[in-house]
Amino acid sequence: MNRKAFLHMLAAGGASFLGRNALARIPGSDQTNPVSTSALLPWGRLRFRARDGDDKDWGVHPHGDLNLIDHLGANTTINLARKWNVADVASLPDMSAYPFLFMHAELPPVLNDAERANLREYLLRGGFLFAEDCVIGQGNLGQNRLNDFFFRHMAETELRRILPEARLELLPKDHPVFHSIFDFRNGIPHMQGTPHGLHGLILNGRVVALLSPSDIHCGWTNGDRWFGPGATTRAMQMGANIYAFAMTQT
Repeated sequence: MNRKAFLHMLAAGGASFLGRNALARIPGSDQTNPVSTSALLPWGRLRFRARDGDDKDWGVHPHGDLNLIDHLGANTTINLARKWNVADVASLPDMSAYPFLFMHAELPPVLNDAERANLREYLLRGGFLFAEDCVIGQGNLGQNRLNDFFFRHMAETELRRILPEARLELLPKDHPVFHSIFDFRNGIPHMQGTPHGLHGLILNGRVVALLSPSDIHCGWTNGDRWFGPGATTRAMQMGANIYAFAMTQT
């Protein structure tokens, strides 16, 4: 099942999602991009267990997600419901309610075979995963702000197990994700952590997931205070690009 069929399946369940002929407009610009203008889309954060049985690492700073939703509503015509929803990786029906899922943590995730099968089915149906390494600084893995344990485990282990037929590759700076709404000529803006760049998991020519070590979510949460003036705007705009890119692929 491709992404278009997946979105139609979701719509049949009572929600109206992306209309590919609609346009998102950027204030002060004549750029236009194909993003829904009518439906309220649901935002979902993926819940999973991490190393040593940690069941909290996945859910830090939920207001960062809401800040991005507010930014999208104010600066584009992408309409997201202002609600922080949770989809458990142990439940495929939970995950299938969301065309886009955000996965965020510092600790390496610990997934079992059933959970990997759920993620695989979700992606094959046309769902999209944005997985991002963060630096929480709670001392679980030391205070080194270059920690990239989540990123490396996802890149080296989990994504290979979930979709072994796909390839994970560093996206070049001219990739559409960096230019879908706002223009990022230098690639993904980096907030903290190890600057590996933005990676795409590509299956049959479609990017089904993005993996980042750059912690732009902390930019959504409190970027200017934590990373300096302008960080919030850069993080928000990159988040908008990622969401628009994910939602307008066929």
